[in-house]
Amino acid sequence: MNDFNRGVIGGNVDTEVGLKSFMLGTYRWMMLAMLVTAGVAYMTGQAILSNEAIAAFLRNPLVVLGFVIAIPVLFGGVARKLPSMSMGGVLTFLFGFAALMGVFTGVLTIAYTGAVLLKIFFMTVALFAALSMFGYTTKTNLMPYLKFAAIGFVVFVGYMVLSMFVPALAPTGMMQTVMMGVGLVLISVITAGQTQGLKAMYYGLGNDLEMINKWSAMGAASLLLSFINMFQFLLALFGRD
Repeated sequence: MNDFNRGVIGGNVDTEVGLKSFMLGTYRWMMLAMLVTAGVAYMTGQAILSNEAIAAFLRNPLVVLGFVIAIPVLFGGVARKLPSMSMGGVLTFLFGFAALMGVFTGVLTIAYTGAVLLKIFFMTVALFAALSMFGYTTKTNLMPYLKFAAIGFVVFVGYMVLSMFVPALAPTGMMQTVMMGVGLVLISVITAGQTQGLKAMYYGLGNDLEMINKWSAMGAASLLLSFINMFQFLLALFGRD
């Protein structure tokens, strides 16, 4: 039996109450960070409308590549230093990351109407909530699926970035729809797996309240990334008026 299942079976009432508090705190941090992302995305969109050169810069393949590389580097670096970081430092990472995501979200959403964005947002909320609930309640160990989905997503992102440098590789028409569908499936598996992984992390931290609080904010950043990716895939698939 794996460590995740041992933690669940060994949990008492106090532990389960603590887990719910931890998860609710994580989603609260995520929602606050999402507000930052939305605000920055709006300001970025307004800046692009007044100066198209900003969009040209942000859409530059080298800038996008740097952004893609920066994400795992940032997450890996913060995760390694988390025990020695202050809670303020972790929150600085969370909201700074949210702002960074807002910049690129603003570039991607500028071509859509407010009604379309609102429709896709609620679709994303519904799907994200369903997947998170599944990850929280299922007794199946999702970690093997998460591993393969993460590898697949890295390959997917790598291909999409490469297609920016080699336009002939860029998917079009039905192939683009299929690619976005594959991306949505992969990020859906990742979202459910992340939720279960946060449960396992909580059980592994024991009574270390300081680390529990830090991982709550760190988990919020991870879930925010998945939410934004999910939003972008749904926007590509269903974002037509």
